[in-house]
Amino acid sequence: MKRKIGIILTFCCLAVTFSQTSLKRSRGEGLYQTINSNTIGAENIWIGFKALGFFWDSDQSKENRPEPFAFPELKAEFGILDFLSANIESRILSYSWKFGWIKVGTKFTLLDNKDIRLHSIGLKLDYQHRFLTNFASSIAGYHNSNGTGFCPEGFIVRGGNAQILVLYDIDLLSKFSWLPVKISTNFGINFSLSQEFYDYSQYLINCGVIYAGLTADVFIEYSLQAFINTNNGYTKFDFYWPGWYNPANAHKVWEVAFSENPMYLSIGGRVRYSNGVVLYGVIPLLLSRNKGSAMTQEDKIGLKHGEFPDEVLRGITDPFDPWYPRWKIILELSYPIRYKQTSKEMQRNFILLKNRKDKTKIDIDERIKLKIEGSDEDDEEDKKRRLEEIKKRKKQIENRE
Repeated sequence: MKRKIGIILTFCCLAVTFSQTSLKRSRGEGLYQTINSNTIGAENIWIGFKALGFFWDSDQSKENRPEPFAFPELKAEFGILDFLSANIESRILSYSWKFGWIKVGTKFTLLDNKDIRLHSIGLKLDYQHRFLTNFASSIAGYHNSNGTGFCPEGFIVRGGNAQILVLYDIDLLSKFSWLPVKISTNFGINFSLSQEFYDYSQYLINCGVIYAGLTADVFIEYSLQAFINTNNGYTKFDFYWPGWYNPANAHKVWEVAFSENPMYLSIGGRVRYSNGVVLYGVIPLLLSRNKGSAMTQEDKIGLKHGEFPDEVLRGITDPFDPWYPRWKIILELSYPIRYKQTSKEMQRNFILLKNRKDKTKIDIDERIKLKIEGSDEDDEEDKKRRLEEIKKRKKQIENRE
């Protein structure tokens, strides 16, 4: 009886351990803007649905309330080889409820990615095509009718855009089994394929730290999308916007300082379920700060009357400030429609499970012990009961005789 109970409990423990170590986890999981240097694994396919929302002041007038915006996005990632994956993403509804953009890309990593590694390097290449010809009332109207200019999410260019990112990760779990922490950084450039907008290319910096647990992650991230500033620390915009609403005032000159570029501090995390579903959420908080004249009626008038002499000397005709959403909310649900667990993520799950609190292990041992002790007590009681019955029968026979 002891042996049967021990076998059953051991089988249950092994079943729980196996279910945890086989927990579906994408090897290519990143943060928000920061992309992981690894790929998802050959033959794996992950799909996801994302919802992005924020409030934005369409103008600086105190009479108007911030306007809500919400955009649905779809994405899919395909594991081609162990070191190569491809992705496709799309914002299916954007400003004015029009189709927004589609992005296709690929990611490479080094070949030594089968096991958990301390240092990891990758390369991400993306092509994005923007279809919008009109979007939300742009920042002070700094856009043209072709769909190029400043929107709540920063500077965008209609048509083809390319992005190149170098990816680097440090996975501390490879050295310290009790510390499931990753440090990730990206550095790259985003540029339009139209020669007209080459001068407005942007460099990208993303970095963050993530605590990657067994079934949940928590992370914090800094992201910057900045124009390649000139020697004086500004990027100057000085050209005629085709299709301007007021042709007489189509020529504007403004500049964007480094602190006025879109930069966010993001806090978020994800939760995994045994069936493969992953729920993800993040809140980016705006860090950008204004420098010089602001996009208010007072500063517009003041600039024309020489109240900002440094800007006047540089030929600035219109002010600019980082008039972006102060915060956003991003929610995502993803699921693997085809999944083969990689050896790296099996190792990760096993280490995380092994390093769970000792109390859990003690509880299992105690249960086994109690079951075995309980079975011994049952056997003793059964022996006493049988002995009593034998004695009673013996007395009944003697009395008959």
